[in-house]
Amino acid sequence: MKPLLKLLASLEITIGSFVLGMVLILFGTIDQVNLGIHGATEKYFHTVFVTQYIPSIDINIPYMPGGYLIGFVLLVNMIAAIFYRFRMSTEKLGIWMVHFGFILLLLGEFISSVFQHEASLTINEGETVDFTESFRESELAIIDTTFDDKDRVYAIPQAMLEREQQVSIEELPFNISIDEFLPNSVMQRRNESTPDSARLANQGIGLQAYAIQVPETGKMNDRNVPATIVTLFSKDSGENGSEVIGTWLAREFVPNQTFSYRGRNYTILMRREREMIDYAVTLKDFSHDRYLGTNIPKNFSSEVTVRDKTTGLEQDFLIYMNNPLRYDDLTFYQQGFMNDDTTTILQVVRNPGRSLPYISTSLMTLGLVVQFGFSLQRFSKKRKKAAA
Repeated sequence: MKPLLKLLASLEITIGSFVLGMVLILFGTIDQVNLGIHGATEKYFHTVFVTQYIPSIDINIPYMPGGYLIGFVLLVNMIAAIFYRFRMSTEKLGIWMVHFGFILLLLGEFISSVFQHEASLTINEGETVDFTESFRESELAIIDTTFDDKDRVYAIPQAMLEREQQVSIEELPFNISIDEFLPNSVMQRRNESTPDSARLANQGIGLQAYAIQVPETGKMNDRNVPATIVTLFSKDSGENGSEVIGTWLAREFVPNQTFSYRGRNYTILMRREREMIDYAVTLKDFSHDRYLGTNIPKNFSSEVTVRDKTTGLEQDFLIYMNNPLRYDDLTFYQQGFMNDDTTTILQVVRNPGRSLPYISTSLMTLGLVVQFGFSLQRFSKKRKKAAA
């Protein structure tokens, strides 16, 4: 057991992990030009191995350790070093604190990378919104608009669309077949030159256009525009099988498409994935200050009212640059604006590990101070003895 602990606690593993980490950062920074921040983070840091896709053999080949693997090795190395190298004593308290702080920092990053969720909240002045929209994930929404006073929404998340499977929702009188899903797409007009490989729809916008797949993007200023081809067919089977209602092309930024079936009216559309929250946010006023004589933003802020759906409690807050609103388990940051300064865009972040970096860095700082204090005390004693 001791030889294994000695190996895991070796300084060579520590140095090697830090060197590999620096190489990984270098590669990720360079490739960020092509992949964007999100794409580079997913490829290099939020993965066990960094891989390269080889089209000729249709396989991903790993060629260097990813952030998860390097972080795991460092975590094991730190824990082993604590128990192998340092005995628990007052004089080593600072070293223990520094090591525990570093372990917390690694765990905090892992928790954030796995469980952190980012979305946006777009509100017009005077409007109330109780849902957030994902930055990168989309969903297929089928909305029952039969009644004027309320709509009933059935949403299929992107994770299910990617499987290209049949979806059955109990409340709907038809099944939904996901024929094809395109993570990023562009629209082309249907004409004589439409390729035979294009999957075509026979309803709505699909009668005039079709979608083709393009490479996905991870750049901050770009976003993927997914599309899907869906076929709806009756749940009732006759002699000739189920009745096919039609095939639709659904894509973001395409006008809503409507149809009727068995006396009910429906709308089908692709949109950013929504998540309902437990409170409603109303934008009372948005302010955009500029430097005098220029269009350079000086400050922009949102005055909002948050109403808790459960208790009915209403509270007013001011959100502006570097002053986010932390409410419940969400943090709201002022991100942007549009529509001639009448619409605010808030970034909404849920991060269960958000406090760990503060705790870990404080613990490491305190550990360094404590260890320096003990070293200074020992040095002072030795100097006094030498003077005596």
